[in-house]
Amino acid sequence: MRKEVCDQLISECEQTCQKLGGDLYEVMKKAPQVVEKWKLYAPLFQQVWNNARNREELAAFLLTAGPDPRPEELETVLTLIRTVPYLLRNHLQGAAKNLPPSPGGRPRELSPQQSREICMQIGQLYGLGVELPDAQKRMARRYNVSLRTIQRAWQQKAKWKSASI
Repeated sequence: MRKEVCDQLISECEQTCQKLGGDLYEVMKKAPQVVEKWKLYAPLFQQVWNNARNREELAAFLLTAGPDPRPEELETVLTLIRTVPYLLRNHLQGAAKNLPPSPGGRPRELSPQQSREICMQIGQLYGLGVELPDAQKRMARRYNVSLRTIQRAWQQKAKWKSASI
């Protein structure tokens, strides 16, 4: 893994924990205790997770997974399943209060770098005598986005042009 990718993954994990009101490394110190407490049931839940594409596939898997669990094991697993939503709710409610509001709006289809490249290519085509609307249509097809998205990028070119001066 490249260092840039590694740094990005770590930063995202740290920021997510900070948004939830915690510290990634403090959370990870407590993780072994949680895993230890429920590790007996982890293989079963992992198998359920892997085979839960739909009810029929899950049922087919469970019917061939082996013998029934002992009654006390079954009761423990059922209790765990029933309490998971409440456990999550209790833990997430406090964290949700500390989260910033949603940024809203639709995600951008083009990165700033792509917008720059598109504007440069449109400029080159225009310099070769291609009409501006035709050049924009070509870029829309090339980048598999709408013509309007290309037009927005073209309108925004003044912002990054003045920022680089």
